[in-house]
Amino acid sequence: MDFSVLKRKLAEKRAELLAFAGGFLLSCASLAEGAHPFGVALLCASEKCRPALLLGCVAATPFCGSGRLALLVCLLGCYFALCAAEKRGKGRTGKAKLRELFSSAKAEKPAKNLYRMFFASTAALLTAVGSLLSADTPAQTVMTAGLSVFIPAFCWLFCQFLQQGRFYDLSLLGCAFALTQVFRPFAAFGAPLALPVGAVFTLCMSRNKGFAFGCVTGLLCGLTAGGAAAGALGVVGITYGLLAPGSEVLALLLAYMISVSGYWYLADSATVLPAAVLLLAACAGFLPLQKYVPKKLPPAASPLKVKDLRLEKYAAAFSSLSGLFYTVSENAAPQSVDRTVQGVQTVVRAFCRNCEGCDLDESEICNCFVDRMREQGVIHVPDLPLHITRRCPSIRAMSKTVNNLPTLREKESEKGIRRMAAEYANLSSLLDAAARREEASRTNDKAAAVKVRDSLREMKIPCDGVRVTGTRLRTIEVFGVRLREVSASAARISATLSERVGTNLSEPEFLLGGEYAVMKLTSAPRLRVEYAKCTASKMGEKVSGDTVSFFETEDGYFYCLLSDGMGSGRDAALSSRLAAIMLEKLLTVGADKADALQMVNKALQQKEKEVFATIDLLEIDRYTCSATLIKAGAAPTLLFRDGVCRRFESKTPPAGIMRDIIAEKRTFRVRKGDMLLLLSDGVLQVGDSSGALRAEANQLPMASAGNAHAVASAVLTAARTQSSCADDLSVCAVRLY
Repeated sequence: MDFSVLKRKLAEKRAELLAFAGGFLLSCASLAEGAHPFGVALLCASEKCRPALLLGCVAATPFCGSGRLALLVCLLGCYFALCAAEKRGKGRTGKAKLRELFSSAKAEKPAKNLYRMFFASTAALLTAVGSLLSADTPAQTVMTAGLSVFIPAFCWLFCQFLQQGRFYDLSLLGCAFALTQVFRPFAAFGAPLALPVGAVFTLCMSRNKGFAFGCVTGLLCGLTAGGAAAGALGVVGITYGLLAPGSEVLALLLAYMISVSGYWYLADSATVLPAAVLLLAACAGFLPLQKYVPKKLPPAASPLKVKDLRLEKYAAAFSSLSGLFYTVSENAAPQSVDRTVQGVQTVVRAFCRNCEGCDLDESEICNCFVDRMREQGVIHVPDLPLHITRRCPSIRAMSKTVNNLPTLREKESEKGIRRMAAEYANLSSLLDAAARREEASRTNDKAAAVKVRDSLREMKIPCDGVRVTGTRLRTIEVFGVRLREVSASAARISATLSERVGTNLSEPEFLLGGEYAVMKLTSAPRLRVEYAKCTASKMGEKVSGDTVSFFETEDGYFYCLLSDGMGSGRDAALSSRLAAIMLEKLLTVGADKADALQMVNKALQQKEKEVFATIDLLEIDRYTCSATLIKAGAAPTLLFRDGVCRRFESKTPPAGIMRDIIAEKRTFRVRKGDMLLLLSDGVLQVGDSSGALRAEANQLPMASAGNAHAVASAVLTAARTQSSCADDLSVCAVRLY
């Protein structure tokens, strides 16, 4: 006999053999005498291998006691009713129809769950009627009729399991209970065989779903096996689920020991040893099953983690700026010994320079003063050496001046503390702005959710619920979408919902879970940005005093920043770079523009030398098509649109001059095809009555149609030709498309 052929045929029929075995076992399982709901429920819920499943259920009817006739009628009725609902053939012969009814292939159009529940409810009614006719006692009649309601209940659970619906976890509990119920009538030396079966189910659920789900599974399966088993299996689920992430072998060993102890405490002592052997067999059988049961996945990132990430970005930005703050607040640092020595030396040299004919050593006087300051904190003339007090005519005035040095240091320290307090106030306002943005991103818009649901109803897309979050950037989540009933295209869904909520939305994404799906749409930018810069330093200078920066935030804000340090060369470059770096770091993490500008202004004021820098900041919201220009001493900005040039001017002082920065803010709408030029004052020759360069007239055709780099290069070339690089030149071109 060729066993390979037999093995191949068995492999081909594996699914049908499993269906036959499952139908047989579940049909044999009973909740009470004459109540066998599991087989009929599984037959109503199944789509594949239904003929083999029917044969298994029919083969089990002789073991079903007094209710076997009613069970057989229910099985055959449900089978033919479901097949007829799925295969409504017209024009075919009766033999062809009968062949299709017993076909093992999956139906081309499976029956809806509503039909399945209807047939299961009809079977429950027939079972109840059959129990009234065949039961021996009234009590048995009432019990059997009442338990027939479990047919539609388990049909619904099996449907969720086979189709992996939204209540898949609940269906797992139902399947575990039904399969454990199969072994409830059997026992070994007084211990129920349902105990090891329930233990295997409990361990699998605890590994895959966590200790809480494992505990519930253990309690449910334990109730089937008996009261004492409920406590033992519940302990198995909790212990293994909690300890398995560390060591699975140790978790399994401890779960076994604790469960046996619990069973011994709750059950008869005569059955403890058989129960311990059965539980040991279950643990041994679970070991090879571990690799087939996936572990519980780690929890997804919570909203708190998102907030933590934002705070980490703020911390990184403030850390990179800490060097700048230490530089500008250097006067507030505590005086060291070296600083004290330097102060004493300065005072002594100033007095000794005006004293003629004195042969005292300056170093000796300095060392004497420093020693007294370190020991006593103040200088008393009588405590000084006699040869110094008698021979130095300015010793008293010199001592008084040195004694005043701590007072000056205290004043500088107070000034530094005030500056520190001001900086902390700015930081607190930055964090407050971040908190407001975070709150806005999590706001639920119930009115928009109603509009979205109405639009979906018009497109004939059924769903269970809709959630719309965010104000500027929106996220739309549609729960319970039935993909088979969605006929609208992704582009139509996106366009319709975008019009309803007033936000440009991306095409929908679907998170699948069987027939149940979640549709998600998020805000999409309306604009794209092309940008370029061209710079040239002043004639004779190697370093340009202008700083140009382009950057974009995660929430869709694009920035173009042009800072012109007053003057030229290295000093001008340092001041403009200081302003540009601070603004870029702060705006990147979502700081308020006014607070960021105020911090830049204070940083420039605290430099030892007077340094000023212009601020020309362009902000473009790519999602709402809104633009904002902020100017502090900056040159005009040009906007080219449809062959027309618009000029934005401002008459404000640069940053670093006034105590509070004075900046002018302009807000306007932008659209595709716009070209914006940000220029330094050397390009437009501000204040030149001859108007050496008129970019808005000369470059209009190119700016209307050219790319950003070509426009910036042409404007800079024209400026260098006409002004001979009398000042630093910078051109920033931003094109929207």
